[in-house]
Amino acid sequence: MIGETITLAGSAPGATTIYLYMTGPNLDSAGVPLHNPSLRAADGQFTTAKVSSSGRWEYKWNTAGIGLDAGTYTVYAVDRAVDRRNLRDASYKTIPVTLRTGGITASFATEEQGSLQVTVQPYGSRVEIDGEYAGETPLGISLPVGGYAVDISHEGYSPFGMNVVIYDGYTTSIERTLRPIESPTPLPTTETIPPTPEASGWVVALIGAALWVGVTQRH
Repeated sequence: MIGETITLAGSAPGATTIYLYMTGPNLDSAGVPLHNPSLRAADGQFTTAKVSSSGRWEYKWNTAGIGLDAGTYTVYAVDRAVDRRNLRDASYKTIPVTLRTGGITASFATEEQGSLQVTVQPYGSRVEIDGEYAGETPLGISLPVGGYAVDISHEGYSPFGMNVVIYDGYTTSIERTLRPIESPTPLPTTETIPPTPEASGWVVALIGAALWVGVTQRH
């Protein structure tokens, strides 16, 4: 039921604070803090949770009296103070939460989590994880523990792909520079040398001289 308290939790190794906000029905599309939906993440207003020395964070969200409608919301847990439109360089996790008048169902971030850091040049290279667009380099993203296929591409460069494994509480890094696609070397042109008139004339002159010598000998 709307008005209950739900617990959001996860891991964020290397971070000290997690910034929380949500999007959903009748809310600002850039996100609003969990504790007060009338504020805007775009104005620097966030709900925060401290990260423990073990890399874990937890936030108890009281949904009572904050004016939320029944519906499905997306909670963003981000390692820096940026709204939904500025997540390019952030590491973050989304948590779908459905609020109902008869109860609450939620997918909590209590599963084992790690992170992937992709530092591939040129920056702005496209990153796909298991065939799905994940962002552009440099990219940091939280992922559930497991194996993933990562493909990186950029116009004018040879694409690169590899398989990675994400471990709980650790960051897996990909560092690489894509190779430019070389332009094909043009084939050398063959130059045709025209016949030299002087050379042809010289041959005729020699033939004529030989004939003249022969005539002289016969006389």
